Amino acid sequence: MSEFRLNEGQSLLVASRGIFELHGLTRWVLEDGKWRGKTLARVNQLSSLARHPRLPVVYGTSRVGMEGDIHAWRIEGDRAITLGEKSSEGAEPCHLTVDPSGRLLIVTNYTTSTLGLQRLAADGSFDGPIVQLKLSGGGPELDRQDDAHPHQAFFNGDTLVVIDLGADLVREFSLDLSKPGVDALTQTRATAVPANTGPRHAAVLPDGRLAVSGELGSNLVVGRLGEPVSNWASIRSTRQTGPGKTRWSRNYPGDLQRSLDGRHVYFANRSIDTVSTFDVSGANPVLVGELDTETQWPQHLLVTEDHVLVAGWDSSTVKALPLADGVPTGVTHLFDCPGAGWLLLWD
Repeated sequence: MSEFRLNEGQSLLVASRGIFELHGLTRWVLEDGKWRGKTLARVNQLSSLARHPRLPVVYGTSRVGMEGDIHAWRIEGDRAITLGEKSSEGAEPCHLTVDPSGRLLIVTNYTTSTLGLQRLAADGSFDGPIVQLKLSGGGPELDRQDDAHPHQAFFNGDTLVVIDLGADLVREFSLDLSKPGVDALTQTRATAVPANTGPRHAAVLPDGRLAVSGELGSNLVVGRLGEPVSNWASIRSTRQTGPGKTRWSRNYPGDLQRSLDGRHVYFANRSIDTVSTFDVSGANPVLVGELDTETQWPQHLLVTEDHVLVAGWDSSTVKALPLADGVPTGVTHLFDCPGAGWLLLWD
């Protein structure tokens, strides 16, 4: 198995997700064959990370209760200089992204069904108040789909794509930064995925289709935005049929990432602690491999040219899965990190 190594000048930022003194934003480097970590900022339940498109600035979401926070740091070597920290003005923020111009940060407040819009200054710091765009909707699983619950936001070109677990929708928005407040975003289309999928994360494939992880349906769905739900392919996310091993007996899938060439997607099955690999190069996805990650609750994945990295939240470990022809072939332990919950390659 090939060994995972960082390129010269690279480091790995990890959201160490917990409430104790050592948790928060951590930086990991490989020195003389050993991984060494340093806490750059102490944060309560740091849950996701995103970087500015041009500046050495990283943003994070934190806290899992009714009041969430957002953070901004400028990374200078092994230091994180705080540029801002404030309420997300919503409950359980879980994902965030910056528009291609670097002037707007969008935050998904999962529980309170809102998108938080935060203007950014020239140095990447927060500029003015955060404003909330309320989403509405629902689905068949009433305790999880009582309303819209945005779980991921990302830009596909100039279009903002929002994955709405609560409404079984993929929403698209146009952005006009000349307009104030929530008027800067206009929903242009909402595409339904199969009912009770509970879409969590998505990846754009080379041919323009979307591959989406179903947290509630324990399925992978693949289709084109704007097409009817009957045109979307759906396949189980795992070959396993037994109860889960971590937290819940039910499998609750999480993150999904695509290979660099777009031929495969990698799918984290939390509860059963596996990563499934799908070949998505054809009209219908095909499950071509499933590997025990040797972590508990694989919360986040990071894909490089020859590895898939896994953040195991409950096991407080980061693992590397070497790839052979795009399919993970084994597991290598990289390092222990308390509550590892999000991975970001930094250079």
